[in-house]
Amino acid sequence: MAKPLVKRILLPFALLVLFYTAFRNTPVVPQPSAQYPNLFGEHQEPLHVPINRPFVNKSHTWDHWDAVDVFPTNVESKPVELEIPNQDSKTVRVSTPLILTVPQNSQRSIPQALLGQLECPRAPNRFTNHIRLPNLLYNISMSPRSAVSREERTFWNPTIFALPYWAKNQYIVVSMVTPDGEALRRNVLCEANICHPKSAAPRLAHERPCSEDDLDLLGPNGGLRCVTAPIEVTVPPTPAAKCEGREQVFADIPGFHDPRIFYSGRGEPILILSSQSQYACIGLWAIDLRAVYPDLEGTMASSPKRLGPGPVMSYPTLTELTRSPPSSRRSYEKNWVMFSPSSSSSYLQYELTSSRRTIAQLIGGGLTTPNITDPLEEPCLQDPTMEEIAGSHYNENSAWHQATPSLKLILCSRSNLTCNPEIADTVFFAIIQRKNVNILGLPVRYERYVVVWSAAPPFNMLAVSRHPILMANETTSSWTAEESWDDVPEALLENRPLWGRITYTTTIAYAWGREEKDVREKGTGHLDDDVILSIGVDDEGQAYARVKVSELLQCMRVCPGREQVNLDESED
Repeated sequence: MAKPLVKRILLPFALLVLFYTAFRNTPVVPQPSAQYPNLFGEHQEPLHVPINRPFVNKSHTWDHWDAVDVFPTNVESKPVELEIPNQDSKTVRVSTPLILTVPQNSQRSIPQALLGQLECPRAPNRFTNHIRLPNLLYNISMSPRSAVSREERTFWNPTIFALPYWAKNQYIVVSMVTPDGEALRRNVLCEANICHPKSAAPRLAHERPCSEDDLDLLGPNGGLRCVTAPIEVTVPPTPAAKCEGREQVFADIPGFHDPRIFYSGRGEPILILSSQSQYACIGLWAIDLRAVYPDLEGTMASSPKRLGPGPVMSYPTLTELTRSPPSSRRSYEKNWVMFSPSSSSSYLQYELTSSRRTIAQLIGGGLTTPNITDPLEEPCLQDPTMEEIAGSHYNENSAWHQATPSLKLILCSRSNLTCNPEIADTVFFAIIQRKNVNILGLPVRYERYVVVWSAAPPFNMLAVSRHPILMANETTSSWTAEESWDDVPEALLENRPLWGRITYTTTIAYAWGREEKDVREKGTGHLDDDVILSIGVDDEGQAYARVKVSELLQCMRVCPGREQVNLDESED
């Protein structure tokens, strides 16, 4: 008699425990309220620059606030003020809780797989201090095979974006057009493919062999060539709120510049660009690339492994990204990096220098939280030393700035059968530049470095390249040709000259050809995946390189981490 009684008591209790466990870990998503009528509502529209084109996806942009489930459990809630445009396009201030991490100790944790990337493949150049990779820079041609006449315009600072593996073509290229006596900034877009000389074994079996016409345009090594005719990227001009001093010239220059394309955590193709700011002079704006290039919508929605339309648009119209509080905004903003730890959360890294790092969470419509950077994080980047400055190759005004979008990286190899993305360490990496200037402040050289930071809040810096990185056929300015090629004996025998006074990295993207299960995986890769680096040349040319991630991330230096904290003193 006792056993049936125990079963009757324990069974309902077990069901209650299971029910509680299942719902306890469900993310808490804030709901619209009377206090914040426009914060999550579908009619909230802080943007004043619409794109006059119907969209397949008309979802609101506020359906992914779930900051709670991406932060660790050691958090505290602090009230912050946000600027929220209301239905009358007037700005009101509201107070809303902000989830912030609370540092518990001063120890840093470096993923074991990242420690394996500290070894240098070879000694740096004894004059320039760079590490040269064996990968070539290749040419880009904007003249498609179907063109009646060859493209005669000059293009520079390309951004290259890999299409899904099921797409008809491999890449989208957006390039800036060199002005020809006009102030208007023009950008053009085409779909493009990579080809290799027939005599060279392609790195991937499905890459195309070059035709004679391809080689005539691209050179003997092949490269990237438009398949579709370049079309102008038509993004509406934006009005500058206030340009003062030397920046007044920007107020009346229409068009945008410095475009960058990348995949969000949702798999959205996001275009970030610089244009006149509605808050100051120049700001950063975001828009879904499908809104300006509708042909991409069909490609994104035709996955052979996933039914239904493509990712919902978070930025269906041109949306200015902001800083919070407003007092932290600058008159000329540029080179911000957006990154997505999950499919439902995105962050902006505004700057990363030897003395400052600023990160904020995007909460929708371009609005952000205040800075969430760990206040105890020590700087990782190093400015030129006094010895370097005394050597005439560096100036004390040289500075760091961000260059490319970031990519999410799973720290194991896709080819390794033991690699489990669900439990492997995950980080973000991007390329930054050390901009070297002359006594007049004009750029003379950009040095390419890779930075890596944690994929978990507060996103601490983990590592940076020890030396600037050059490609196999790339030169650097401020040194002689003999010094620049000192690490390549055959180049000295061939008497190779200098070329490309300034080579500048604009974007990185995982290379086309991986068979992803879902478009949301386009921004995430493994150590043995390839990435495409988009390169601007002297503001009048363009090139690209293809590099394996593990090779790009070699010869890293571990960041110092967080300041040591005396817990006894901190408790006083």
